[in-house]
Amino acid sequence: MTNPASYGLTQAATATPHSLALEELARNGFTILTEALSPGQTATMRDALDAVLAAQTARFGAERLAAIGDAGQARALLEEAPIFLDILQVAALEALVEALLGPAALVMQQNGIAMPPQGAAHHQQSWHRDLPYQSWVASKPLALGALAVLDDFTAVSGATFFLPGSQSQPDFPSAAYAARWAHQAITPSGSIVVFDAMCFHSGGVNRGHAPRRAVNTLFGIPLLAQQIAFADRPGLDPKMRQRLGLDYAPQPGVDAWREGRHRRLASRTA
Repeated sequence: MTNPASYGLTQAATATPHSLALEELARNGFTILTEALSPGQTATMRDALDAVLAAQTARFGAERLAAIGDAGQARALLEEAPIFLDILQVAALEALVEALLGPAALVMQQNGIAMPPQGAAHHQQSWHRDLPYQSWVASKPLALGALAVLDDFTAVSGATFFLPGSQSQPDFPSAAYAARWAHQAITPSGSIVVFDAMCFHSGGVNRGHAPRRAVNTLFGIPLLAQQIAFADRPGLDPKMRQRLGLDYAPQPGVDAWREGRHRRLASRTA
């Protein structure tokens, strides 16, 4: 239905770039950016995710990862494969992050998920928030998840479920309510599902014959702590340094903090 008739409204919505996505985030807690990544990017990311997951599993041990509920999950992807920095450079995603979290938003974590095929269990199939163990809500988002879809999200592959509007309710609803109102984010590869980190969601069961892969980048306001400190590297522009939290890393002492502050202030007046 387009341009529905109405009456009795005290305020009409004004259309702006990304206004529909922002409205969906405010009301439902999630929105979908289609064609955010090219087929070439998604293909490269699939291979890179597989490689990082294999390397991290070999380093830590498959049994130990399973024991801590971290099997089938790769962490801090951009540290091991620069292709994942591409997600941070998607213009539509950047616009939503800045509109809701401000220009100083940080990447709190970036995890890759490979949902196993043939109905196998995965830790992410449980309902959760990406700011877990919190039974309160805020008037504005504190963090946003950006779920980059590398394999088609379908009912068969176990597309992620969201509970619309749950970012505005402090507690998880009854099982009957969740079963009735859960919305499955069916969308093709190359999409990015952006969601309020306080919106309850769960990975679906993958009943296909191949893994269903995705990358979740969590952006947050600077008051939140990053899960893993990202390393500095040559060639990063100022915006990327800011997103990775490199300009906000804790200093080892008072003198180092003052030197860093002096450099930042000097660069603004140069």
